[in-house]
Amino acid sequence: MARELRFSTQLGGPPPGSDWLTRVRDLEAMGYGTILMPDHVAGGAWAPLVALAGASVVTTTARLGTLVIDNDFRNPLMLAREVATLDVLSNGRFELGIGAGWWIRDNESLGIPYDRGRVRVERLEEAVPLLKRFFTEEEVTHRGRFYRHEKAQCRPHPIQRPHPPFLIAGGGPRLLALAGREADIVAILGLFDREGRLRDPREATIDAAREKIGWVRQAAAERFDRIELSMFQDVVLTDDPERTIDELAKERGVPREHIALSIYRPIGTIAQVRAHILRLAADLHVTYFTLRGPHVDDLAPVVRELTGRPL
Repeated sequence: MARELRFSTQLGGPPPGSDWLTRVRDLEAMGYGTILMPDHVAGGAWAPLVALAGASVVTTTARLGTLVIDNDFRNPLMLAREVATLDVLSNGRFELGIGAGWWIRDNESLGIPYDRGRVRVERLEEAVPLLKRFFTEEEVTHRGRFYRHEKAQCRPHPIQRPHPPFLIAGGGPRLLALAGREADIVAILGLFDREGRLRDPREATIDAAREKIGWVRQAAAERFDRIELSMFQDVVLTDDPERTIDELAKERGVPREHIALSIYRPIGTIAQVRAHILRLAADLHVTYFTLRGPHVDDLAPVVRELTGRPL
């Protein structure tokens, strides 16, 4: 089915708290439809669910969500209770973004094992249906490979029924197959190593994204048309994109085509970024874009134009 474009942005949480609340209100007024937070314990980001609870009080229309909760950090019942509480506090505006994790520094900070990717995905495969049960059933008993619950209850019940939308983000075939089976929103990513580096520059090309969406489609079967496709965009605004690409390539020590061909990092004028987003929407049918970086405010007119809100 045809979907309208929508836009989110991602915050880490700049101190002090008064600035955080003002920033959230400003982003809602700019036209961003969703305020998202990452889930990293290393690097200085704020605790996402606590910060979003504060955001729920000062916003009225913007949706709130995570991009993404690391499944390994929390017991599923504890996560379900916090998500349901946020959904109630926000009057049904919460989106649960969840993934298998990727940054080893987070696990080292927490003192928990950094398991192989296959094991982390298997744990997520067990957790997602379990979370849905907590949201929809009065009492849950579960005895799985990774989780065990006896007569567990999740309170409060979320406002969104049967549950808040699930966003699953990933770049590999098994994780994207899970997303195809279980997610309402699928965020297409490149594959990263445990230090956060792209494993292969080809992961950031449009052909790679098309293949990844094919994995989602195959697993989703008849429900594919109900899935919303998402993608982040680390925008760099410049009047001289060729020079900026050269500078970024030199700074990162990579061939310039690695920067120039990335569909996740549009570099250019506002008009060029706008055209890039519309091209991805037309070619890949991605309709949910998370804009990140230092130019979020400058992009607000494009957000309002493409979502049909008055400028």
